[in-house]
Amino acid sequence: MDTKVVIRRDQWKPGSAMEIKRGVKDWKVIYPETGFPVKSLVLGVVEVEPNNSTPLHKHNCEEVYYVLDGEGVVEINGVKYEIKANDSVYIKENTPHRVFNTGKTTLRYVAVAGIMFVPLLPNWPTESPYEFVGEK
Repeated sequence: MDTKVVIRRDQWKPGSAMEIKRGVKDWKVIYPETGFPVKSLVLGVVEVEPNNSTPLHKHNCEEVYYVLDGEGVVEINGVKYEIKANDSVYIKENTPHRVFNTGKTTLRYVAVAGIMFVPLLPNWPTESPYEFVGEK
């Protein structure tokens, strides 16, 4: 059997724990759940509606974002940084962070992170790889 290398938009999977917040959609794109034999990285697309935010959380891996559309603020360890389309963000492991949409349109960004949020294997997928550290 060939290794999966391409995924179409209609094959993305919703349901990440980040969706506990109203107005947040966290799409699993390159994940074990979407058929990829990934060993060290996962890739998702996050959509945050205007006047909403992702929950404050942290995880045991680095994470990077690339902003596709919209504008907002990323809070990392209590410090807020403005972000907009074409910006990139680095988040160190075990650092509390969240994203606020301060614009008038959906804020969309690509999130790439290490797959080892928590000791996942051989029990992937886990209920939640996130540790929520603030309001939900």
